[in-house]
Amino acid sequence: MFDQAVVRTGIRYGVLCALVSFAVTLVIYLAGENPYGQTSLFSLVAMPAFIFMGCSYFKKYDDQNLGFLKALRVALAITFYAALASAMFLYIFSVFAGIEAIQRHIGEMKMILETTKTETIKLIGEANYKQTLEQLNKTTPYSLAADDFMKKLFTGFLISIVAAVYFRK
Repeated sequence: MFDQAVVRTGIRYGVLCALVSFAVTLVIYLAGENPYGQTSLFSLVAMPAFIFMGCSYFKKYDDQNLGFLKALRVALAITFYAALASAMFLYIFSVFAGIEAIQRHIGEMKMILETTKTETIKLIGEANYKQTLEQLNKTTPYSLAADDFMKKLFTGFLISIVAAVYFRK
């Protein structure tokens, strides 16, 4: 069943969340840090705020008797649109930032893997370690955007469950 109010709320708050996440990525890049590395996780900070604001808006203006499943649908819609728009913004940014930023990211990740080589090999094995190094060289703007999409989708899913429990009747 298609509910236009759920989609409108999801698009509104999801795209706003993606814009805030993209602004965080830009600030990280302009500060001279790696916008794709561990500092990129700061862009996830906006996700809980926008999911809760969107569910609150929906409950206040569209459905005062918001149940668990409908609250979950609203939160998941916000999550999906936030992850999709954020991945698109990151892809566009990666294309315009150029290959230098991606090469710097690859260099930093290789350095981290080399410094933690023994622990990583114990954890994942020699073959997987070598495969990870090979895959790192194949990093593209598309793969970075896909990674961002999956991270935000997973994080948003977990937050959506909490929001749905909070906003149910």
